[in-house]
Amino acid sequence: MGNSILVVEDDVQVAKSLSDLLSRDFKVSVAYTAESALEILSENDFDLVLCDLKLPGMSGLDLLRKVKSLGINTPFVVLTAFGDIPTAVEAMKLGAVDFIRKGETSPDELITRIRDIIEDKYEFEFIAGSEVMKNLAALARKIAKTDSTVLIMGESGVGKEVLARYIHKYSPRAHKPFLAVNMSAIPDTLLEAELFGYEKGAFTGAEKRKLGKFELASGGTILLDEIGDMPLHLQPKILRVIQEKKIERLGQGSVNSVSVDVRVISTTNKDLENLVKEGKFREDLYYRLSVIPIKIPPLRERKEDIPYLTDYFFRKLGRKYGVEIVWDKDFLSKLFEYDWPGNVRELYNVLERAFILSWSGQKNVKVLPENIIFSTSDLISALGKSNGFEPILESKDNHLIKKDLQGSSSSLSSSGGENRVLDRKNEFNSKVGRMGDQNLGFSANFSDLNIRSMEKVFILEALARTGGNKTKAAQLLGITVRTLRNKLKELNIQKGESESEED
Repeated sequence: MGNSILVVEDDVQVAKSLSDLLSRDFKVSVAYTAESALEILSENDFDLVLCDLKLPGMSGLDLLRKVKSLGINTPFVVLTAFGDIPTAVEAMKLGAVDFIRKGETSPDELITRIRDIIEDKYEFEFIAGSEVMKNLAALARKIAKTDSTVLIMGESGVGKEVLARYIHKYSPRAHKPFLAVNMSAIPDTLLEAELFGYEKGAFTGAEKRKLGKFELASGGTILLDEIGDMPLHLQPKILRVIQEKKIERLGQGSVNSVSVDVRVISTTNKDLENLVKEGKFREDLYYRLSVIPIKIPPLRERKEDIPYLTDYFFRKLGRKYGVEIVWDKDFLSKLFEYDWPGNVRELYNVLERAFILSWSGQKNVKVLPENIIFSTSDLISALGKSNGFEPILESKDNHLIKKDLQGSSSSLSSSGGENRVLDRKNEFNSKVGRMGDQNLGFSANFSDLNIRSMEKVFILEALARTGGNKTKAAQLLGITVRTLRNKLKELNIQKGESESEED
């Protein structure tokens, strides 16, 4: 019961009820006003804040704004009444991680959602079984004590951000913010404002001052994720932050530049030296970022880590679903046979899929080797062979998927198969085109199910396994009941398909 929560609620009875409930799993502190909560947060570290939106004096929304402006990175969950949904949405835009409607969330669901949010915050355990990763972890702990810039290189999915968080965790800055900025995910036109902030009136729509990530991370660590995608025009400004420890908000001017104390860690899956030679990355910035360069090898080169990672991920899934997960040497052998192009991220997805396909609601789950599925086409095949999924694939919408998959497969095995596959593809795509909004077949690549089709298959399967109980189906799928209901409506899954409308 090590995780701590601050409950901010002015209704004494509600605050007591929440405290009593959450104290079963967490250490709980209570503040009855936003002002007192701010004092507590400035002096103590918490794993999560659960805050009512309507408070006397400063509102919950104002508290969230103030917390973010101070660079306090504690996950913030808001409590809202039915009529306050627009305000809750605004809170999400300001940085709240979730909102919970009063009276519509069961005690067990509340605890599960809070536990999941806290686990996401601490999703940076560095698992090392191989010698190379043990040595890398030791190096990370050593350099964590310094303020030197670190450049972490490696393929997508190897765990570059995990290592960055691990370095922050063992640094003297651990109690201060860790902020990650994905250079490839933010448009160039917005990236400068995101990093450095802006003053009121700096551009059309800048109605008030906004602090950038460098300022918010001051005292802590900033992760510049996929630094190789940073546009050239911003690179001199990053160089200045590293050299002079100063930033300028947009519209501020150099006279009023702001001092920041932040450690910079960068990650990349590109060859920065080649980018320098091509004139796409500044040489001086490259040397500033790579004072300590670290390269994480791909999973295929360190398969000794697979058993340790498997144990960690299954323990995580077991905690999430309240089950005990076991496996055997045959299961591990199949994992060792694969080359893992998606690295550790792909391993987690494969393990989660194997668990879901092996679980029928029991408390002790043995994940089976035959449920290790690496590709979409293998998944389709497995669904066709599985007794559990057979009724779904034979349903009125999905029989086309199975029929055309089998037709394509048989075409491949016969003479002149290549031309027949192309004909089959064209025939199928034509059929899909005629289906319009009922397109439940393949995307442009006829061997891949589209996302909506996969969602429908898994939702129907979850409902079938739970006898139509939406609460249990949502838990099986790892989503909230609200999300499940929205998906049922979005995918047009009617009452007949979902077995029952009752929970």
